[in-house]
Amino acid sequence: MSFDRKSSELMRYKIFLPYILASFALLGCKKDNSEKSPAFLHLDMVTVSERADASSSSPEGFLSSDIDAVQLLAYWDGDEEETNLGVFQLPCTVPALRKDTITRLTLVPVIKQNGIAATRIEYPYYEYIKLQNIPIATDSTTNLGVQDSEGRWTLSTTYRPWTVQQIVNGQVLTVSDTVLKVLAQEYFEEFQPSLIFDSKVKRTTNASEIRTGTGSGYVAVPDSVSTLDFEINSDIICKDPGAYLYLEMDFKTDVRLSVGMRSSYYEGGNTSTQSAMTLYETGEWKKIYINMGRVWAQFNHTSGFRIVFTALNAEGKGGMVYLDNVKLLQM
Repeated sequence: MSFDRKSSELMRYKIFLPYILASFALLGCKKDNSEKSPAFLHLDMVTVSERADASSSSPEGFLSSDIDAVQLLAYWDGDEEETNLGVFQLPCTVPALRKDTITRLTLVPVIKQNGIAATRIEYPYYEYIKLQNIPIATDSTTNLGVQDSEGRWTLSTTYRPWTVQQIVNGQVLTVSDTVLKVLAQEYFEEFQPSLIFDSKVKRTTNASEIRTGTGSGYVAVPDSVSTLDFEINSDIICKDPGAYLYLEMDFKTDVRLSVGMRSSYYEGGNTSTQSAMTLYETGEWKKIYINMGRVWAQFNHTSGFRIVFTALNAEGKGGMVYLDNVKLLQM
């Protein structure tokens, strides 16, 4: 599918939000309906759930997420357009200078691109959350969603309709008109016969080392080496230069970890490696959304590429790199 044919669909999911987190001010309220004291909407967190129309259950790790903030768009009967209440980091309590029931409330999931707080974006792969007939009242708080076991008010989104790309001998076998495609995925579950990574990556089933499910991946970095490379061991095929391209994964690492792409600058040329970002040491599991499209653009959108990792051990201390719930998404 060409970029031109997709452009009208992708415009709806444009990557950069019009308002960053710093713009917490209330926007667009109409003077004839405004109140001196606000009503409040409260939300603690947004999670990702399985789609109701999914043909089969996804691995547990597929739903791993870290939705950091939400943009709220409210519509009241009689208004000409939606009111943008702003973008708020979760948990949040949002003021609205109105007292009437909100006819429609749309919440846009926001994530930290590349783990950087200053680059919060609307994540194009998540569906908008749409609520109807939300009662509000002056000087009172309306909680959104349902309470989880820890008492947090929670809403859920889903991934957009998706298919898994299958590649055999360099040929893409799966052809689909779904918006979202999973180009590569690895959840390190114990029942999986093999891994999509090279032999440096092993599977652990030790409960203390697992992020989700029954297994996680690990790489042991000796203290005798300054760098250690490992990669997804087959070419990724993507022929749409207008596509969004994101790598999602959970990680925990004792050393810095560079995540990048290996490709050529033209079809059939010599390959080289470009880094997308470097992850810092962390003693706890973290979720990351890495924009691989920018690196791919440096390779002139050559259709075949590999995702590569480099453990950086300049201090010679060595350690462990853990990965889980790795998936490369295209839209």
